[in-house]
Amino acid sequence: MDFRSLSVKDCFANPKCVEIIKQYAPNLMKYPIKLFNKKSCGEIFDLVVSKKLVPEDKAKAIEAEINKIL
Repeated sequence: MDFRSLSVKDCFANPKCVEIIKQYAPNLMKYPIKLFNKKSCGEIFDLVVSKKLVPEDKAKAIEAEINKIL
């Protein structure tokens, strides 16, 4: 399993993943991303990058770090 196919619910259930997101993009934690439990992290990260909530380089760094722990 990789980050792009991981569900948002599973991502937020893993405290290591949450810590990485808080470290690289703390502004994401104030949005109700947990409401998208049935979506994949890849879909959500594409959306937040396109809406300019997170720069693309930060999103790629988050993805790389989470892929290391999965």
